[in-house]
Amino acid sequence: FPVTIRLITQSETVSLQAKTYQNVFLDSLKNGLLVDSDSARIRKKLELIANKFFHDFRFGTQKPSLRFEGFNFDLKESVFKNKVNLAVSKGDLSDLFRQINETESKEVQTLLQVKRDSTHWKISQKNLIDKAIQEFRWLHQVKRYYPLVLINIPATELKYFEKGEVKLAMKTVVGRPEKPSKTLSSKIKTMIMFPLWEVPRSISVEELVPEIQKRIRYFHASHLLIYNRNNERVTPESVPWHRLNANYFPYRMVQRTGYWNTLGLLKFLFDNPFKMYLHDTSEKKLFAKEKRFYSHSCIRLEKPLELGKLFLNGNSIALDTLNPNTKQVDVSPIYLPVKRTIPLIIWYSLVDFNDKGEVRFLENVYGRE
Repeated sequence: FPVTIRLITQSETVSLQAKTYQNVFLDSLKNGLLVDSDSARIRKKLELIANKFFHDFRFGTQKPSLRFEGFNFDLKESVFKNKVNLAVSKGDLSDLFRQINETESKEVQTLLQVKRDSTHWKISQKNLIDKAIQEFRWLHQVKRYYPLVLINIPATELKYFEKGEVKLAMKTVVGRPEKPSKTLSSKIKTMIMFPLWEVPRSISVEELVPEIQKRIRYFHASHLLIYNRNNERVTPESVPWHRLNANYFPYRMVQRTGYWNTLGLLKFLFDNPFKMYLHDTSEKKLFAKEKRFYSHSCIRLEKPLELGKLFLNGNSIALDTLNPNTKQVDVSPIYLPVKRTIPLIIWYSLVDFNDKGEVRFLENVYGRE
């Protein structure tokens, strides 16, 4: 009992709040205000408190907030609960505390140190650090059990982890503020070499049609095809472009495959309700920019081929034949199933780390709380 009380009173040192763990009850117990006849109830109460405390210490008090949770992460929480109960019965809680503390991720250890040295931080920054500590605790457990593609929207970066270590990092281009990328978890299912671009209706109406109305040459220069409601391909010259608008657009436009394609040479599919995907891009120049918020919510990758080869785990013969500098055009799309279980997390964290492992605060481009 004294060990549990001591750990709870020291919870602030590991960015947990003592009041969460029945500190009034523990104060009463410490001060001898509970009678001996309550010993069974006290023991049960302390076991529950210990379980909650160590669960929060291991997994964090909150996960990243995701608009769509399409992957069920099995982090062996029941196994850990049994470990806590065994430690309670043996009185080894101090050893368990020390073990978890020593195996915290580098990110969490860095954030805890930053918090201890945070006298010069603003209140808003301290709150961000507290939130990040909890979320990175959860992410650390995810990376223990799964390879992981992690994209942080404000950082405009992707990191691919194997056994908790970064195997590949790259720049990304994410959604502009008016067309934001969505946060989610899912599983990478399929890669498509030489993808067609099915132009979304909104882009067709708002961006392409006005340009084509000015000059039909824009249609041909963009390597587009157009289909009517019966899915029949029609010639652009037969389309009444001057009549088309947001209320009247009985067509579907598709961009042909090739090095010019907006999706580049490789596209990554995963289940989600937002019609989002990851893809290569023909606009490589955007990766040279410091702020990379230009897309229509889908996410462009700086090194798609490198990522694809990691997904195929050595069996990357098809991708090995794909030359990123190819001038091939009008190639039929090739579908490559990803048989490995590789979850994807797209999250929105205003706290991240640079290449040296130092904490950095990011601009809140989407204005989220």
